[in-house]
Amino acid sequence: MMEHPRIKLKPKTKAIMLEWLIIIISVDILMYGYYFLTWWGLKSYLRTGIFSSYIDTGYIHLGINVQGFLFGLMFGLINYLADNTNLRRKSFGYIIIIKSILYTLAMFLSQVTVFAIYHVFSLVPVEMIFNLKDEVSASLLISVGVYFIFVILLINFILQINRKFGYGVLFSMITGKYHKPREERRIFMFLDMKDSTGNAGRLGHYDYSRLIQSCILDLTDLIIRYKAQVYQYVGDEVVLTWPTNKGVQDFNCINLYYAFEQRLSDRRDYYEDEYNIVPKFKAGLDEGTITVTEVGDIKREIAYHGEVLHTAARLEKMCNNLEKNVLVTQNLISSLPAENGFEKELMGEFRLRGKKQKEKVFGINRIA
Repeated sequence: MMEHPRIKLKPKTKAIMLEWLIIIISVDILMYGYYFLTWWGLKSYLRTGIFSSYIDTGYIHLGINVQGFLFGLMFGLINYLADNTNLRRKSFGYIIIIKSILYTLAMFLSQVTVFAIYHVFSLVPVEMIFNLKDEVSASLLISVGVYFIFVILLINFILQINRKFGYGVLFSMITGKYHKPREERRIFMFLDMKDSTGNAGRLGHYDYSRLIQSCILDLTDLIIRYKAQVYQYVGDEVVLTWPTNKGVQDFNCINLYYAFEQRLSDRRDYYEDEYNIVPKFKAGLDEGTITVTEVGDIKREIAYHGEVLHTAARLEKMCNNLEKNVLVTQNLISSLPAENGFEKELMGEFRLRGKKQKEKVFGINRIA
């Protein structure tokens, strides 16, 4: 029997489709919630008999699901456009307001489309559709408006908070996954700008901060593509992490660095025009067992503890002395697939601060 090749979606495409699916399901649930829970707005509407006749046709379910599908599609499109335009450079509150206005417009357009479908395909009596404007009460309009504006703001706020914490982190905190410490095998990358002190001195603090913002925005899409998670931003340093299986898959943990290097090179003209600098980065990586737990009360976050983080940080600091862009440990080398388009170079054995035994350190170079 001939096997059909599996369609492999890019991680960012998967993330967009998953978000879209969640939105569609959420909108369906929330719309049903309105019809069943918002009695104040519906009670006078029910007395007219028009709404009860509409329910009797069964097309209310078609309307809810079609509107949910269309709104979810437009919702996802708005998010995609916002994430790929200058809007993502605006403040947190500004983004919520602008996107909420667009979502409200999308909700209105999806409702109009549902009525248009009813009319074109004669699914409900034409007079029922056109008589709605005469039968709808002020209380219904107010309740619909307040309910859905609140829902749109809530969904938008949750999505922005999820992005602020990092994808997947909010869900882990809500479910209490890390309420008690637990052990995991993970890869950590400490990614830092070369000559950061010199760059800061040449640019000044304000423009240097803008430079860091630009670099991190260029890194963001690659974080999703190569299945990484952001642990921390510390000054001009970014700490990334992967579950070991995801980090070694397709050489994600190393490919991310070289893809970022290529992205900065491709945008050389922008950085030279804007900052008179083409930023370059160095990275240290290690793999092993760490402890992860939820910490804090006033400011709650997921924290990782273990020697893996210290080792990766020290390797990143060694990059300048060893004249390498990427340094990794024997643990990570042993976990990586054999065929990967990169070559490893043993730099020597070093006694890293805090370790009793010497550690083999490797440089990773891309094969031209």
